[in-house]
Amino acid sequence: MFIIIRTVILLLLILPRISKAEVRTFKHSQTAQAISAEGSCAVVEMTAEQCQLLALQRARASAIEQASGIAVTSSTLVTNGALAVDFIKTYSKGFIINEKVEWLPLGQYQKDKSTAPIPEYTVKIVADVYSPDKKIKPLGLNAKLNSIIFKSGDKAGIGIKTTRKARIAVFNITGDDKVVMLFPNDYEKDNIIIENAMFKFPADNSKTELIMQTLPGHKRDAEAFFIIAMDADYVKDFMDVFTFNNPMSLSAFFRKYADISDFCEDVVLTYEVVAHN
Repeated sequence: MFIIIRTVILLLLILPRISKAEVRTFKHSQTAQAISAEGSCAVVEMTAEQCQLLALQRARASAIEQASGIAVTSSTLVTNGALAVDFIKTYSKGFIINEKVEWLPLGQYQKDKSTAPIPEYTVKIVADVYSPDKKIKPLGLNAKLNSIIFKSGDKAGIGIKTTRKARIAVFNITGDDKVVMLFPNDYEKDNIIIENAMFKFPADNSKTELIMQTLPGHKRDAEAFFIIAMDADYVKDFMDVFTFNNPMSLSAFFRKYADISDFCEDVVLTYEVVAHN
């Protein structure tokens, strides 16, 4: 069995724009509701679809930053993937469980009068963001990817440790804006890890391989693994909540995860995939 990881471009120009909004936080639900945020992306060395996704990711990052009380960075034009990676990393700081998306009219970005204007996509979202209220002792989750940059055809490997006995799950945040559970799966259901033992996914004798590939026509892509550790004494397991290899929208995934996240810890491992010349 082969699991192919697909991804999204990172080398680009991004112009994030953030709208300020009052965050209404509800004490008992830990949910900040109706957070308004915007994100923009100018089309440079990417497809329109990629640009739209990056604008949406920026808007989500802004909503999460507002809900978690983190200062939002002022609008900045960047020419590398560092900020785009940070968009995905914010997904572990708060979970967007509902979102309403509104695309604004296509605009133009122009650095100055000596350069030609380029198309710019801008999206506005109104989101509900859930912040977990941990009900367990720390699990000490630590996870590491064997590389942060892969060439198409390379194999990925993840090492996971906890300081307490836990159940482990591995999800992929994919380049088409979906979330997929890779482990546990129909072939490997034993996901218990004992304290301070190294857990490898895929295991050395596994039938599963994580073969990294760019999307068709892409030169450079990025996405992430979302690693979760669950308290071993909790009454549920991941396969009670999620289905292996079943792509979900981001908000649908986090709605499900919000139901168990108070008993879990999570880590986001971002990476890039580069196509062969």
